[in-house]
Amino acid sequence: MPRRNRYKQLCEAYDRGVTECSQYQNECREFVQEIRSAIIESLNCPEPKVFMFSPSSGFVYNSQSIQGDAFDTEFGENGTAAIGFAINVNDDDLQEKFFTFLVIFKKTGSKILFSVDEDKEFVNSNDGINDFCDYLFEMARKSLLGRLDNFLQSPKEMNAPIGFRPEREDTKKVSKKP
Repeated sequence: MPRRNRYKQLCEAYDRGVTECSQYQNECREFVQEIRSAIIESLNCPEPKVFMFSPSSGFVYNSQSIQGDAFDTEFGENGTAAIGFAINVNDDDLQEKFFTFLVIFKKTGSKILFSVDEDKEFVNSNDGINDFCDYLFEMARKSLLGRLDNFLQSPKEMNAPIGFRPEREDTKKVSKKP
């Protein structure tokens, strides 16, 4: 019985691998669009107020900025993916007032597990996405309301302004010149 051409088998395996990776990336990008739509609906905000960006470049806003899309999703070698979101929290116009966060996710079997922090993980079901939107709202609201508290917090014991080392009275420099 003649063996099938092994080279042809390698070519087919390569093509199948590329197809599977492409399909995985497409499913992840569809998920990103689903998350974006859910955020817009949950917050009841205008669509142009929600931006997406690639995590490695970070979010930079300027008047010429593109909204970003699911193609800004970055994929790690282990199948983990990430997308950045920025929500313009200026109700009137597009001044630079944003709340930004990253969504990190990975497809495991038929489910996509995702999170915005290490505290809570969600699943890409209707309930999971709704829970995520509620959690995101509370997290964002708490963060935005707590800005003054975060700014005013300082170490409990601070002896000198940052960047200066205080000199003690008993260790003043003594000149060795006669």
